[in-house]
Amino acid sequence: MRFIVTSLALAAAAFSLPAFALDEEPCGKGMVCASNPRSVADAVQAAGYKAVLSKSETTGNPMIESAANGYNYSIFFYECEDGKKCGSIQFQISFEDDGANTLELANKWNSNKRFTQMAVSDDKSLVVSYDVATIGGLNAKNFADVVDWWALMLGELSKFFKENPAPVAAVKES
Repeated sequence: MRFIVTSLALAAAAFSLPAFALDEEPCGKGMVCASNPRSVADAVQAAGYKAVLSKSETTGNPMIESAANGYNYSIFFYECEDGKKCGSIQFQISFEDDGANTLELANKWNSNKRFTQMAVSDDKSLVVSYDVATIGGLNAKNFADVVDWWALMLGELSKFFKENPAPVAAVKES
């Protein structure tokens, strides 16, 4: 009986937490945090890629434009309060509908990839994304690995599209 009472108390506590956590603490020295968008942009540049920091026109949250392996992509900031104190980021690339953007194509990618997700959006564009929580910060070496891993996945994406019907990139580096 004690297990049930304890479990119920833990469940009640879990449901009383907010749906997402804001990063209320300042980003520590040498850390990369979504709560400090400049730290993310600087870390992307330190990893050897361009990083143009701006704001999303739709949400007002920070965003970064970058490129790797022949593709332009965006880094969107989420779990923000008035465009600040963000808790996570999402690396994202989207491809316009060319008639080949199917759930079967997305499922084929998803069945072999552990961290990236491919989805077909309502407008039939194909979206590939990678979410990273940064509450408390990531050290520079860990974040460089995150960026390099995303770049590797973009290279894998090129191979995947050569083996499968390739969509037209909404943004493709020249």
